This record gives sequence, C-alpha cells and structure tokens, in this order.
Amino acid sequence: MKGMLKLLKGELRRFVLYKILPVSLVTSLIWIVLFLFISAEEALELLPLLVFVDVSMMSIILIGASYHLERQEGVIKSMMIMPVSMGQILCSKIIASMVLAVESAVITSLALLIIHGVVVNYALLLLAVIVAGAAHAAIGFFFALYSRDFPMMLALLMAYMLPMAMLPVLQELKIIDINEWILFASPSQSGLIVLSSAISEVEAGEALAAFAYLMVLTLVLFKYAVYPKFKRTSVRG
Repeated sequence: MKGMLKLLKGELRRFVLYKILPVSLVTSLIWIVLFLFISAEEALELLPLLVFVDVSMMSIILIGASYHLERQEGVIKSMMIMPVSMGQILCSKIIASMVLAVESAVITSLALLIIHGVVVNYALLLLAVIVAGAAHAAIGFFFALYSRDFPMMLALLMAYMLPMAMLPVLQELKIIDINEWILFASPSQSGLIVLSSAISEVEAGEALAAFAYLMVLTLVLFKYAVYPKFKRTSVRG
C-alpha cells in the first residue's frame, strides 16, 4: 500500500511538473466562463458534452503526453527498481488519470450549481466519470504504447476521432442523425450516454448497456493489449 501511494504521489507531482494538471484546470475554467453567458437550460444540455470532452479527448491526450515524456526521461525504468509490481505502476497511472477526470467533473458541475443553481445526480455522475474515464484511459494508453512518439500518437488519435468521437458529438449537437444503436459501438457514444444518465433522463436499459459495455471494454483493453505491451516496453526501456 505504501509503495502504491508513493507511486500515485509521483504521478500527480509529474502532472504538475509537465503542466498537465494546469492545462486541465484551464480547460475547466473555459467551461465556467461559458456557463456565465448561457442560460441554465443550455448549460444543463451542454454539461454532459463538456465533461465528456475532458473525460475522453483531453484524458487521452494528457495520458499520451505524460507517458512519452516519462519514457524520454527514463522515469518508468526508475520505477522498476522500487519494491512494486508492474501492475501497481500501471494502476497508479490509471488512478492518476482518473483524478484529472473527476477534478474536471467536480469543478464543472459545481460551477453549474453556483452560477445557475442546477443540481444533478452527483453520485451517479461520479460513477459515470470513473467508468467512462477508465475506458478512455485504456484507449489513451493503447495509443501511447503502440506509437513511437507523441506526434505519432496524435496521428492515431485523429484517425480514431472521426468515426468514434466526432460522430457521437455531432449527434449530440443534433447536426447529424444516425441510429443510436449503430453509434453504440463507439466508446465515445457510450461515454456520453453514461454521463447523460446523471444529468438528464436516459432509458435505464440503454444506460445499463452503456455502463456494461465500457467496463468490459476497459477490462479487455487493459488485460490483453495495454498491460502486456506496457510490461514489454518498460523492460526494454
């Protein structure tokens, strides 16, 4: 437990050192300023989308940036001399990425409460952020591990975003109209559904299916793609 806490403290310290936490806070500040200029109804409608952007796209980019910076500086290899397992090292990185997602959701939802007096289901929102955040952390690690450097990781992210992220966002903004069950295979669409379930009315069956899909996706990615590759890459340096 002490080793895990030490790893987590190190991850959070590097988030500050690499300017990752400040960037996340600035993004939340932008959403707060936006709330000041729109109505309560518009803010409530936008909240799932704004939290989703931080939990998914921002999370993937920040995980990729952090991983490649750590790799360049030999941070991961130095962790391996500590009395901790490879699984604990990876878990500390996952938890640290969740801290960013939760921080963004807390600040944004509190801003909505203070500015417009709008209350959401905070317990369900926290659960949705954790589940959606874990799935997108797995995707972020997958892209980071299977790319040579950060620019290549961004290229992979761009290739992913159009079919998997942009279409659900355009659907949410009512710019396009696609059958929701076709979009359901997208982690982004499922992430929007679980986040929306804490803020507005969503069919119970649809929300449960989205929660289940994201949890299965997270387990599969971490067990069969992320952890084995992370172990091999870390040993190789």
